[in-house]
Amino acid sequence: MPGKMPVKDLMVGLDGFHSISVDATFIEAHAALEKAREKFQAGETKYRVLLVEDENGHVVGKLSPMDLIQGLEPRYSNIIDPNRLRFKDALYVIQSMKQQKVLWDKPLENLCRTAQDTRIKDFLTLPGEGHQISVDSYLDEALHLYVVGRHDSLFVMDGSKLVGLLVFADVYDFISGKITAECQLPS
Repeated sequence: MPGKMPVKDLMVGLDGFHSISVDATFIEAHAALEKAREKFQAGETKYRVLLVEDENGHVVGKLSPMDLIQGLEPRYSNIIDPNRLRFKDALYVIQSMKQQKVLWDKPLENLCRTAQDTRIKDFLTLPGEGHQISVDSYLDEALHLYVVGRHDSLFVMDGSKLVGLLVFADVYDFISGKITAECQLPS
């Protein structure tokens, strides 16, 4: 279809990312993300995200620096599902929960113990339906999922098989290029 950008033309195959085991500890995940960051900053790789694999080598999720930091507050995911529920005044809700001791109020106090005792599988959020897109879809549909879900990437599926990621930075670069090439500033 003219004017439509297929997701498959912008996606990155699974081989474009480093991976880590779902059984890795928080501190191992931190070390792997730091290594990925160093390679990213040196221009050796384009992405800082790690794919998370189960014991059979199947990708079950992804791990970004934000995902790791969210691992310091694992009880949030028991209360707030970011893929389904949005509070208009989330700060008020979180402060109320902290006052009632429902959530941690000092996640950095036990940082080293958390880093040694917590495994990725303890806090990894598996990609839900709103975090996946078909390899046969077009970028228009992906844009909707990005706006609604505020994702940094989407899992690209071929049927039930994960075949890659559609990284938001790449989508933004594509849109930015189109704006620069096709749109004119008003005079």
